[in-house]
Parts: sequence; C-alpha cells; structure tokens
Amino acid sequence: MSEEAGASGAGMVELREDVAELREQVAELAALVRRDVQRRPELDEVDEELADAVAVLAAAHEAERHQLTGEQAAAVRKRVEQLQTQLAKGRGRGPGESYVNLTPKHVQPKWTTVEAAQRLLEADLLKLERAERSDGPGKTEIAEARARIGAVAAQRLTDAVTGGQPLPVWLSAAVGSMPRPDPEPWLSTARRVLTFRLEHGVTDAILPLGAKPGGEDAYSARRAGEFAKIAEQLNQLHKLGGASEFAL
Repeated sequence: MSEEAGASGAGMVELREDVAELREQVAELAALVRRDVQRRPELDEVDEELADAVAVLAAAHEAERHQLTGEQAAAVRKRVEQLQTQLAKGRGRGPGESYVNLTPKHVQPKWTTVEAAQRLLEADLLKLERAERSDGPGKTEIAEARARIGAVAAQRLTDAVTGGQPLPVWLSAAVGSMPRPDPEPWLSTARRVLTFRLEHGVTDAILPLGAKPGGEDAYSARRAGEFAKIAEQLNQLHKLGGASEFAL
C-alpha cells in the first residue's frame, strides 16, 4: 500500500514538473509573439530600418528648396537684367527721390522706389547664387535612399495584405479595398501612395498625400508633379474623370 502511495506521489510530482515546464514554454512563446507584434511597424512608420534613407531624402529636399526650376531661374535672371538696367538710369539721384520706370506688368508697385528695386535685385542675385550651389546629398546617395524606401514600402504592403491587417484610413481612403481577380493595379497604386508618404514625410492621418504642394522652389515644383501623377493614377484606378475626379 505504501509502495503504491509512493509511486502515485512520484507521478504527481512528475506531472507537476511537466505542467510547470509546459507553462514556461507557453510563456516564452507568448513573449516571442508579443515581441514580433511590437517589431512590426505601421505602414508609413519611419523606424530604424528607414531612418537613414529618410534622413538622406530630407537633406536633399532641404537643399532643393533653395534651388529654382529652369523656368524660374530664367525668370529671375530676366528680372535682374531689367532691374539693373532701370537702376543704372536712376544713378546720380538721391535715395528715394525718384521712381524707377519699372514697366513690366509683373513688377509690383512696391518695387518702384530705388531702394526697393535695389533690395529686390540683391534678393534675386542671392536666389541665383544659392540655386547654383550643389549642397545636399549626391545623386547616387539619393537614388539608393529612394530604392531602399521603395523596397521597404513594397514589403510592408505585401505583409499587411497577406497577413490580413486592416489598412490605415489614409490608404483605404485613397485606394479602397483590394479588388479581385486582378489586384495588381491596386497594389501598384497603393505602393506609390505609401512611397510618396515615406519620401516626403507625410503624416496626415486622413489625406493620403498630405496637403496639396505649394511654393516656388524646385522641390515644391517636383513634389507637385509627383502629387498630380499619383492623383491621375488614382483616377484611373477608380475609373474617374471630369466632375468625378478623385480629390486629394
């Protein structure tokens, strides 16, 4: 009887040890799952994987803000020549005593005094000087950063779709739900929207591409062009046009 009791007791101890070991394994597995979930970033999150590439493009954009498009540079040079010509005519007169004959329609009345014309001339010359400087990352570094962002964006989108993750509001507002049987146009457009957000630092929770670009520098002009192309791609995706044009 005592032997049976001893065997039973040993069996219970062994069973408790097995249960304790199983609990440890379950806890370890749960911890791994939690860590995996925590590591998975939001679609447009700039984490360690993207921080360097995004920083390169931010530096490039800052340098580009001081540059002018070819058309803008030509307009500034033309205005410089006009101002220099008009200021040369007014030399020898006291500051503010005479008005310079600024005839072009685009020249505003506030530029009509000698002092104002001189200030505008100096500002335009500074614009041209800054535009000619090649500050910021090189073309190769920029291309590598864009390639990195594009690859990560494509992988994140694929993981989200195959994993059944709900799409963020800003993306579903732009592309809707994935169609069948051919999801490729949807995926292509979604990748482009996501890449634009990452490249240009868009964080708006609702607007897919953020506010409509504005400004007169080279960066604003390029971003506005990209913005318009994506809007057109969204129109094609949703088969919209004219009065029903997709509004971003």
